[in-house]
Amino acid sequence: MIIAITGILLPYLVRIPRGSLLVAQYTNISAFGYLFFGAFNAIAWGSVIAWSFLYRRAFLLIFPAVFTFGFLGYMHYRLDLAADPQAAIGVIFIPIYSIPFSVVGGVIGYFIDRRLKNYDKTHPSDTGDATPPCAPSEH
Repeated sequence: MIIAITGILLPYLVRIPRGSLLVAQYTNISAFGYLFFGAFNAIAWGSVIAWSFLYRRAFLLIFPAVFTFGFLGYMHYRLDLAADPQAAIGVIFIPIYSIPFSVVGGVIGYFIDRRLKNYDKTHPSDTGDATPPCAPSEH
């Protein structure tokens, strides 16, 4: 849920430091515009959520999230819709171009998850079921 909320709000939040005019470029739209914009952004945050089905440890989602949201945030920060009439096409392509970043972060997290899984198999946790060491016998 945190990933989805972050993905939905990120394009708006990264534009705040550049001023209200750039924020208004994303917020002065109709309800259909919000749905259209949100549907394309779902490509980016949905790819991060998709990695969660492969991981045993949720904290490893930090890798695809940082790679994907880092790229997404940077590109939305840099995009100025008033600069060119075709700049609005970037709103569609930015989430699509974030997929390779999600794959790189997801693969890194996946390999770390597998490595930790193998570590857990070879180093079982102390559950208290182990038999105590034997005392040396007296001769």
